[in-house]
Amino acid sequence: MVIPQRLIQSFWELDRKMDADRLSKQTYPTDLTEICDIPYIDDGHEYHKLDVYYPQDTKKGAKLPVIIDIHGGGWFYGDKELNKNYCLHLAQRGFCVFNISYRLVPEVRNDAQLADCMVALNFIGRNLAKYPADKRRVFLTGDSAGGQLAAFVAAACLSDNMRRAYGNLPKPNLNIKAVGLVSPVAFLKPKGGMRFYIPHVLGKNYRRKDWAKYTDFEKTVRAARGKYPPTIVFTSLGDFIARGPSKKAYKVLRERNVKTSIHYRRKLSLGHVYQVLYPDSADSVKAIEKMIKFFERA
Repeated sequence: MVIPQRLIQSFWELDRKMDADRLSKQTYPTDLTEICDIPYIDDGHEYHKLDVYYPQDTKKGAKLPVIIDIHGGGWFYGDKELNKNYCLHLAQRGFCVFNISYRLVPEVRNDAQLADCMVALNFIGRNLAKYPADKRRVFLTGDSAGGQLAAFVAAACLSDNMRRAYGNLPKPNLNIKAVGLVSPVAFLKPKGGMRFYIPHVLGKNYRRKDWAKYTDFEKTVRAARGKYPPTIVFTSLGDFIARGPSKKAYKVLRERNVKTSIHYRRKLSLGHVYQVLYPDSADSVKAIEKMIKFFERA
């Protein structure tokens, strides 16, 4: 049995309303330069756009470390606006931040979402010189479904075979130094409760696709041939959606000898992707600083 698509979309529509209410009550940093709605594919699609944020007082010629962020939303929902406040808080800490949108299910499936992200990274790599961005210090992060995309993109950047399997994706001219996975739902095989949901994300005949084997995150990491970037994973006791998958992703990375760390908070009050939802809270500030320090050491 698979959950009817209309029920999933109804759930995410309710979530959209709650997110709009939450974001309307938050304080956004104002001391930043924002360049918004840059098309990374010039086809007029509303989700083929990205934003760039960096501190207003950045001196001419300065080169800031770069963070590329991929939003979550269960593959069905969201765009860059969902993560804007979080990304602005990252930029406020001295980064040039690229905040990207990608097409959603049911318009496309997960393979096309991955392709969008790879094309966005390719665009960023070709245009870094236009911004106060240091090409030697580029970091990638994503949360929830965006964590899955970030985890897979990190491998695809390093794997000819993986890019070929996903339809001859471009190889971005970027060296991803480290990855931050926030409550990543990185395992796409339809097992357990996910078997009622994931078929919508992958498509009915996904097993016939060349990329089907990469729904196993271990094979995704293996595709990087021992070069998968250092990775920090975030989850919490109250992360009922992704606590298990996040810990499993950390275990897989460790077993594949990837330099990795996990930031696990044993607080029931900290739910799924808490630092993205509430970047101003004390616990979120600590988590964000943990990620930044991990990036700095990479």
